[in-house]
Amino acid sequence: MLVCYLDDSGKDPQNPITTLAGYIARDTEWELFETGAEKWFTEFKVGVLHAKDLHDGNRDFAGWPVLRKHAFVSRICQTRNRHIMMGLSMSALKGVYEMRAAESGRKRTVTPYSFCFEVIMDWILRDIRIGHLSNTEGVALILECGHDNNAEAEQEFYAVRKLHKIEHLLHSIRVVPKESCRAIQLADLLAFYSRRDGIAMYNARQEGKEVHPVDTMIKIIVENLPHRAFVATDFGPHVEGRPF
Repeated sequence: MLVCYLDDSGKDPQNPITTLAGYIARDTEWELFETGAEKWFTEFKVGVLHAKDLHDGNRDFAGWPVLRKHAFVSRICQTRNRHIMMGLSMSALKGVYEMRAAESGRKRTVTPYSFCFEVIMDWILRDIRIGHLSNTEGVALILECGHDNNAEAEQEFYAVRKLHKIEHLLHSIRVVPKESCRAIQLADLLAFYSRRDGIAMYNARQEGKEVHPVDTMIKIIVENLPHRAFVATDFGPHVEGRPF
């Protein structure tokens, strides 16, 4: 069975973009990743990988120079590349999404978080790289606990299963705490830095810049593994966006 771990970034009001991101692999490969990654967490003396703490230099990362941060993430990603099939990151511009939702006149519109969740579910079942396995072995989804919209995401999960009669493919959905496994911490890493990259990309576009600004950390994270990522900046008949 395939298992996809997903975490979010940008739920606080001051962030213009919300992102849901993570990785998909067979359950047996996740077990091997957990074992392999633990070596680096021990060597670098990291208890829990919170991407914001890593970026800000707090808690386990206090006093770390940039090169040490890059080295740690590089080791984790090298281990990841041996076991994980693909990274997935979907972002939405919150203000525009909410404006278009209000304009639609619908009685109910899902939150930007659940919109991103639905897109990732569609990718999992349709992407040329993982779609065949997803449609033969089935998928379980695991979210980090604590997000206000997890209940809505679960509701959408079961609604999609029932609507398309794919209970045999979408096996289960559950939530886990950040401290429970390295897999959900890896998802947090991708969510945090792909959201930052999405914001930089959007701001550059607004300023009329042609160059897409890419942070060194996101370059390290996406190296040598397929990633599918998109930032939706408008919706409905106004739909647009940009992959990174």
